[in-house]
Amino acid sequence: MEMALDIVIIIMIAVMISFAVILNAKLKRFRNAQNEMAALVAQLNGAITRAQSSVETLKKTAQIEEGRLKDLVVKSRLLADELSIITESGTNLADRIERGLVPVEQLDDDTDAETEYEEESEMLETLKKVR
Repeated sequence: MEMALDIVIIIMIAVMISFAVILNAKLKRFRNAQNEMAALVAQLNGAITRAQSSVETLKKTAQIEEGRLKDLVVKSRLLADELSIITESGTNLADRIERGLVPVEQLDDDTDAETEYEEESEMLETLKKVR
């Protein structure tokens, strides 16, 4: 009976050793996978850090460009208003010249009336071509 008990104990010890070997192999694979996972997490963390830096740079650039764009819009509006006034004045002047409401005698005495009349005639011709 002792022999049978010893055989059973030897078989159990052999089974335990085989389980221990299998468990050790699985633990090695788990550690390797854990190391690979740590490397992947480190890469992901680096990528996230770079992305955050890029987003901050992009925000700063967008704010700078927004300011420049606002300045350009303000300047454009001022120029558009000025151009509108100039165009309106030119149209009024052209209409008056066409109707003959600006006689040569009413021109400023400080300037040469003949030269100014020639300039207005040239302007009238140019305006007629444009219309």
